[in-house]
Amino acid sequence: MINRNPETLSELRLVRNVLAISKYYTVSQEFIDEAYDFLKAGSSRHIAGYTSTISFYEGSKVVKSFQVDRPISSIDGIYVSATTLRITPHYTPSSYSGFGGGSSFGSSSGSSWSGSSSNNNNNNNNNH
Repeated sequence: MINRNPETLSELRLVRNVLAISKYYTVSQEFIDEAYDFLKAGSSRHIAGYTSTISFYEGSKVVKSFQVDRPISSIDGIYVSATTLRITPHYTPSSYSGFGGGSSFGSSSGSSWSGSSSNNNNNNNNNH
């Protein structure tokens, strides 16, 4: 829980967003309070969580970073601001291996991409 009493709807959203961090990362009560105070202090501030780090940003500048545990592997990251909460789900590649057969799409083996044909034999054979 957060040790703040929200007085407005925007502060209530901020509490919800900050508490979401503790759903996905192992963080202390002090961290939650610090995150709340950090985000409340400015609209250009946000928090980004990655696989083992959570960073506080002001604009694009990292202000502070923390090493954290992420016990839930179903996410790859989290973005939190006073108004936004965005979770990046974990990407698991499918078993599809991509292009097969060894074809060389776009190779430069004499073919032209300009739309003209490189086979002039048809024109030459019809001129007899």
